[in-house]
Amino acid sequence: MLIVTSQQMKTIESNALNYSLSYERLMENAGSAAAAVIRRTMEVDGRFATIFCGRGNNGGDGFVVARKLCEAGANVAVVLTDGEPRTEEAKAMLRLIGVMEVAVVEYGDDPQYLAERLAETDLLVDAVYGTGFHGELDERHRDICRLINGVEVETFALDIPSGVSANSGFADACAVRADVTIVFDSDKPASVMPCAQKYCGKVVVADIGIPPEAHADIISNYTLVDGGFVFDRLPMRMRESHKGDYGRLLNIAGSQKYMGAATLSSLAALRAGAGYVTLASTKEVCRTTLPMLLEAVMLPLRQTPDGSISAQSIDEILAAVPKSDAVLIGNGIGTGEDACRIVYEVIRAAKCPLIIDADGINVVSRNIDILKEANCKIVLTPHIGELSRLTTLPIPQLKQDITGCGLNFVKEYGVTVVLKDAYTCTVTAAGHVYINTTGNAGLARAGSGDVLAGLIGAFAAQGREPELAAACGVWLHGMAGDYAAEEFSQYGMLPRDVIDMLPRVFCDHER
Repeated sequence: MLIVTSQQMKTIESNALNYSLSYERLMENAGSAAAAVIRRTMEVDGRFATIFCGRGNNGGDGFVVARKLCEAGANVAVVLTDGEPRTEEAKAMLRLIGVMEVAVVEYGDDPQYLAERLAETDLLVDAVYGTGFHGELDERHRDICRLINGVEVETFALDIPSGVSANSGFADACAVRADVTIVFDSDKPASVMPCAQKYCGKVVVADIGIPPEAHADIISNYTLVDGGFVFDRLPMRMRESHKGDYGRLLNIAGSQKYMGAATLSSLAALRAGAGYVTLASTKEVCRTTLPMLLEAVMLPLRQTPDGSISAQSIDEILAAVPKSDAVLIGNGIGTGEDACRIVYEVIRAAKCPLIIDADGINVVSRNIDILKEANCKIVLTPHIGELSRLTTLPIPQLKQDITGCGLNFVKEYGVTVVLKDAYTCTVTAAGHVYINTTGNAGLARAGSGDVLAGLIGAFAAQGREPELAAACGVWLHGMAGDYAAEEFSQYGMLPRDVIDMLPRVFCDHER
C-alpha cells in the first residue's frame, strides 16, 4: 500500500506527463474511474444524481463524473459551489457537459430549485475540494457541507471528503460525511487514518492510468500498522535460546502515591517477553508490589519524605543503566526536584534506548533542551496534554494537526514520539509516521499508558529499533484492549485486563 501526501501526489501527476499523459487525460481518467465505482455500487439508470463541484481540478473530476453518469442514463445536475472553474482542464470538462442534458446551477442563485432537486436526488457526489483543503471551512462552505450531509442518500467523495485535510486527517466539524470515498491512484494519509474514517466511509482506491514508473522516486513516509507488520518484527522464539537473549529492561517507576504505575508497567513488560525486568523504586514500592511481580528483579532505593525515589539513590540507578538493554523511566515517579535530577542524569548517562513516559515527560518539559544532551535513542509517549507542555502549543492547535506538530517536534529534538490520543500514531525524527489501527474507548482510563510504556520498553530491550518498538507496542496495546473490550466491555475493562489479554493476542498469531 502506497500512502502519499497531497504534495507527493502532485509530483506523481507531474511525473506522469513524461509517459504520454496530460493533466486533461488524468482528469478524464479520474472522473471515469469514479463514475465506474459509483455504477458498481448502485444502479444509476433513471436515477437523480447531484454533483457539487468546486472551482479546482477536483471540480473538473466532478464534471467528468457528471458526463459519464449522464451517458449511463442518470438525470444529472451540477452545482457550482464557487462559480466558474479556474483551471483550463476543468473549464474544458465543463464545456463538454454544456451540450448534454445536464443542469448546471451556481450555488446560491436559485435556492428553491436546489431544494427541490435535493428532495428528489438519489445520489450525491462531493467534488468541491479533494486534497486541496486544509485548516477550517469558511461559513459558505460549511453551509454547503451541511446541505450535502442533510440529504440522506448515498454520498460519494472524490479523493477526500470536503472539509478533511488529506495530510493530517483533521476534519472540520461540518466536513462531508461520505458513504464512499474514491481515492485516486494512491491512498492519502486521511484515507487510512482511523480519525477520518467516519468522514471517508468505505475507501476505494481507483486506478487512473498513472504508470508505476511515475511513482519511482516517491518515498512514502506513512505506514499503516497491522498484525502482519507487527509480527514480521516479533519473530518466533528459537528453541536454542535463554533469558539473556530477550533483553534486560530497567524500569525506574513508582512512588508511595503511584505504586500501580510501577506494577502495571513492569507486568506489561514481562508479558511482552522481556528476559529480565528490574523495577527500580523505593523500598516500600518494591516490597508492596513484589507479590504481583514475582518474576521481576527488585532494585530497592531510598525515598523522599513524600514517598518518591530519592536523588540520593542516583549512584545505584546509574550503575544499573549500563547493564540494561533498554530503560523505561517516568511512570508514577512524581515531578519533584529529586525526580528531575534522576530523569536528567539518566538521559545524560544512557547509551541504550530510553523510553520516557508520564511524570518523566512532565519533568522533561521543564528543561526541554536536556533531550539534546542525550547519547541514546529516546521514545517519548505523551498524551495531548503532555504534548502541549512539551511543545508549548495550545491543545486546540495540536488537535488541528497533531501529526504535523509532532513531526516538527521530533525533527528538532531527534526523538521518536508516540502521539497518544483517541487515534494514536508514532512519529520519528526521520519524518516517518506509523498509523495505528487498533484500540477503543475502554483504554481511556488511568493505567493504560503505564501498560503501553511497559510494552514499548520490553520490545526495545529485546532489540527492536525504538521506533519499531513503539509502533508495535501501540498496535499490541490496542489489540489487547480490543480483546479486553470483547471480554469485559469498554465500560468494565481495566488496564490489568489488557495485560491479561496479551497472551491471547500472541497465541492467535502463533507467538
